[in-house]
Amino acid sequence: FVREVDNLMVFDNDAWRKTGESVQGGYEEINEEIVRRFGILFGAGEIQQGQEVGESVVDSSEIINTLSGGGVSTVGYAEEEVEERSSGGLLSRLRDDGSNDELDSAHTTNRITSLVRKAALGRLTLPCEIEGAERALLVLAGPPEYLNRKGIERGRKWLEEQTGSMEVRGGDYPYRGAGFVATVILLAGVTNVPRIKELQQVAIEAQDNLDEIREESDENLDELVSDDSDELESLF
Repeated sequence: FVREVDNLMVFDNDAWRKTGESVQGGYEEINEEIVRRFGILFGAGEIQQGQEVGESVVDSSEIINTLSGGGVSTVGYAEEEVEERSSGGLLSRLRDDGSNDELDSAHTTNRITSLVRKAALGRLTLPCEIEGAERALLVLAGPPEYLNRKGIERGRKWLEEQTGSMEVRGGDYPYRGAGFVATVILLAGVTNVPRIKELQQVAIEAQDNLDEIREESDENLDELVSDDSDELESLF
């Protein structure tokens, strides 16, 4: 598939099903995990009427540019519940003086950077070492009062350091009514993937076994159809 598509986003069922659980038994939960990640990733930048526009908008071109280099990609996710307030949120509640605004901004920034770390170092759709990822995209989604440019920029810089990539894009996706702040991280062009290496080794061993089976089968056929008698004509 890697040779045939612009980019291959992989979800490893075995890495997500619970111990002793069949893949079929875990389908519903696995599908929820897929929808949760890709729903936010591909929803970013799709602005509807009456919806706030992000400070740093992520649109389809950012996703395309992240994926366009080819290879295999994985997606990380982390979220934290927040209390959304119709009066304008936490910012307005703490807007008595400048120090409270500063304190709230620092708390929001810290929450974002923490979520970025959890998303990148937690459970990825395809478990791998993030170091060496060629490109990355960071999307922060949630009520706009819980998002800020400083936190996104700090998270993006941290991701650059961890991956070693200079192609790390990032932005926010204001999403009212969510009840949570979520981070989605798309890591494209990953190469250090133990699961793929394991499957490749299995494939190599299987190929060797097939070669041995074919060789043995050919020998058996030769013995079956060989003519050791002068009285009968060869059937083949």
